[in-house]
Amino acid sequence: MPQLITPNNMRGGGMGGPAPVRAQVLDVGKQPEVKSALLSGRIQGLTAPFMYHDPSKEIAYVLMPMEMNLRDTDQQRLIGQMTQSIMRGLPDNTPKAYLLQPKMFFTFQSLVEAILEKDGISKEMLEEQRIKSELLRDWMRMTDEKSIRDSVKKNADKVDAAVFELLSMNIEAAMQRGIEQAAQQLTVIEKILLEESPYGKKMLTRASAIETLQKSPTRETLLDQLITAPDSETREVLVQVGYQLLDYQFFQLLSTKIDATPDQAGKNALIAVRKEVQEIRVKLENAQKDFMRSKADLINKILSSQDPLATAREHEKEIDEDFLAVVEANMQSAQQQGQRKEMLQAFEMVYRIAMQIMTERQPVEVQIMNALMQAQFPDETQQILEQIRDEMGIDDRFCAVMGKMAEQLAGQDRTEASARITQVMIQARSILPKYDPAQESASPQLAPESRRNAPTPPPAPAPAPSGGLITSSKAEPPKPQKTPPQEPKKPSGLAVAGKW
Repeated sequence: MPQLITPNNMRGGGMGGPAPVRAQVLDVGKQPEVKSALLSGRIQGLTAPFMYHDPSKEIAYVLMPMEMNLRDTDQQRLIGQMTQSIMRGLPDNTPKAYLLQPKMFFTFQSLVEAILEKDGISKEMLEEQRIKSELLRDWMRMTDEKSIRDSVKKNADKVDAAVFELLSMNIEAAMQRGIEQAAQQLTVIEKILLEESPYGKKMLTRASAIETLQKSPTRETLLDQLITAPDSETREVLVQVGYQLLDYQFFQLLSTKIDATPDQAGKNALIAVRKEVQEIRVKLENAQKDFMRSKADLINKILSSQDPLATAREHEKEIDEDFLAVVEANMQSAQQQGQRKEMLQAFEMVYRIAMQIMTERQPVEVQIMNALMQAQFPDETQQILEQIRDEMGIDDRFCAVMGKMAEQLAGQDRTEASARITQVMIQARSILPKYDPAQESASPQLAPESRRNAPTPPPAPAPAPSGGLITSSKAEPPKPQKTPPQEPKKPSGLAVAGKW
């Protein structure tokens, strides 16, 4: 939980009086990364009161701690200021009624629980996650492997997908921070969980079946693994991985095996496998049709909108690599069928909008790098470098980021791109200010609402196509899971970037 700053614990200005109350807005619609940063308690210098706004869920929550002792009129004035600040940034056709009655919370914990509840995460689920986190911490404190194994056996009923997901997140975080000892210790715990818990053993069996099929992707291998699979979840994953093998020859092979089985119990077991595989295949095919239809509907919605970019932002979570693939399929179809130039331009506009939205979700340094790579050297790159210097406070440490990127590209034989980044890096050294540690220590973390994304050119408008969209495809169904299915991810945190 972050250390909230309120007027009672802020040092006052002149005459030692309390500092003036300043309300801030955490707008998830403009900065999606703020949500995970808030929930994980990684926003430094978070000031109460503040409003949490998520337009996709139409929620406006205000944290107004009791210890502030504000009069009702002062509270309403601050809430009005925050509400007006949000409304001014919303398009005219956006629903705003929910902003007229924002919900007030007096504790940070109650606000967080309300946010998570909107995501379908109940207090009971949070308590369950807390218990699992405590269990993982206990294992981390143990100094010998035998103690960990004994504890895992004792708590085997608590080991599930959420525990392995929590482990994976912590291993990744430890590796990113360079804490190799902690990463190794967590890896040892993961190995013990796989070996000692019933869920872990099931995961090992499932992973082994998938690995066997991937090494020998034949109908015979798929059939053998389906027959020996320990549960229906494993069979479903195997069907996803081996989907292209589920043809007439596969089912003929299965029927032959059924006929050759001497005992009736064995025949019935194989018949049940055949029925289950057929049901899974139908489910995947229907999922693929629904998937293609939903993406096509979104394309149509964007194209028919008076503000395509605003409409796309309203459906930001649906815009991903799969959405781009459907747009590309429609572009290729338009080209192959010789359709009107206006239709192709319309699809290209949707593609540019989708790329812009996906780019904005990337870390800010990646956004800047992409903008610099697309800009003309030296005039446009100079403008971008001056902008990030003046508006984002980025200093010459960013040159080291560009240097590492240039080295990576050179190692991949992408010499032209590497030379391009090196050229911009030399230019950046003369534009970006020198890093001053003293200045950073005296400066607070950037408030979430002050972060700005690297500039991206707005997509040019184009007319909507009059023809139909591709709503079905012979392509493969949604990408198969190469690891066993797990429960939905619990919220994880991303730090809000501070000054460079």
